[in-house]
Amino acid sequence: MAINFLNTVDLNKNQLNQAVIQNVASDPASGVVGQIIFNTVTDSLKQYVADTGGGSAGWESIGGDIQKVDGGTYITVTDPNGPIPIVNHDATTRTNTSTTSSPGYGGDIVAVKAIGTNATGHVTSVDTETYTLPADTLYTLPVTTLSGNQARISLTPTVGAVASTVDFIGTTGRIAITKQVQNNGSITIDMPTNVEIVGTLETGGKLEVSGTALSTFAGEVQIVGATAGNTNNAVTLGQLNTAVAGIGVFQGGYNVATNTPALTGASNVALDQGDFFVVTTGGTFYTVTLEIGDFIFAATDITANSNPAVSAYTIVRADANLAGLSADEPGAIRGVAGFDSANFTASATGWVQLKEEVLSGRMRKVSLTSGDNTTAGETTFTVNLAAAFGSNPTPVAADCIATVKETTSNLIVYPCVTGNGTGSLDFVFMPQVTDGDYTAIISIV
Repeated sequence: MAINFLNTVDLNKNQLNQAVIQNVASDPASGVVGQIIFNTVTDSLKQYVADTGGGSAGWESIGGDIQKVDGGTYITVTDPNGPIPIVNHDATTRTNTSTTSSPGYGGDIVAVKAIGTNATGHVTSVDTETYTLPADTLYTLPVTTLSGNQARISLTPTVGAVASTVDFIGTTGRIAITKQVQNNGSITIDMPTNVEIVGTLETGGKLEVSGTALSTFAGEVQIVGATAGNTNNAVTLGQLNTAVAGIGVFQGGYNVATNTPALTGASNVALDQGDFFVVTTGGTFYTVTLEIGDFIFAATDITANSNPAVSAYTIVRADANLAGLSADEPGAIRGVAGFDSANFTASATGWVQLKEEVLSGRMRKVSLTSGDNTTAGETTFTVNLAAAFGSNPTPVAADCIATVKETTSNLIVYPCVTGNGTGSLDFVFMPQVTDGDYTAIISIV
């Protein structure tokens, strides 16, 4: 069932995606200027115009017809006058000569150097060129004699002297070189049994010492990226100091009313920084009123029988946060809240609910009657908000929203709804409608 819009819909320059023009088997007898249809019999998109050129209104096809399609260079058109011209590209004949060759050293290769084309892209000429390969020269890379912890490979031609050499030189205690001296020989580069690292040893992976002997370090060992959360990893001294600094111990419950155990006065107990208590019986701690569940922390080391001041402690109120406005998400701060008993109910377990009469008092269903048809083609219904909701106080139009539906079918419709001053709402229908056919549901927001 189509939605009945009773006023102009303004898309505010937004796109209308995947829309289909109304399909009809024949043109309607009449239309509205600018109305568009698609005739499925003639497969044509049509628009209703005021004057088709013959002096009367009617349906006119959108777009004109192509009169003729002519051919051009290398293009032939069959049936150029239609209704269905067929455009073909002229056939092009080209003869390709296939050749093979296997030239040796000093032989020739014939290759295409350039291809000429005309303005339409057709090949008009082919330029070939002959390339002569150089004469044969063979080289070998034998491992040749070089004494000590080093090896050499020599670029040696079949005729003539050695062209170039590359030497591999090891370092005592760090790099060992072994070799097999011959053509197609080998050079092995390895670490000696005992390795000496002169500079810094930096590894991108892990350093694993598989031996069971005691490892010694002449200097200090720094663990830069240690992760203290992994119990199998070593930690840095800084991480260890941070972890143990200020560690406090739960000391149990504290009775504020009886000062048990003694935190105030001349006979106070000794505490380390971070030690804390949980209030189990409320009362006045110095000048602060505490309740069950509040926390008291030692802000510094406290000596026994020292009569500490209130500044020696840090007090954390369990319910210090008051309710406020914040996003409804897990990280939002929530606290103690109070509710107006005129609008809410609360159970002994803290369950708060909005009273039903409060909710119902903010919504009214009004039948749209006494329509004004003064403006041609329109019907306007004016709803007095004081009459609908009462005057304690009268809601203003700017605080109200409305939904309109057909009274009998409950189908939602969309007239133009505007505020008439501050105390009324106007509902404008186009074209004119009958009293009682529509009902407005008005809410105060």
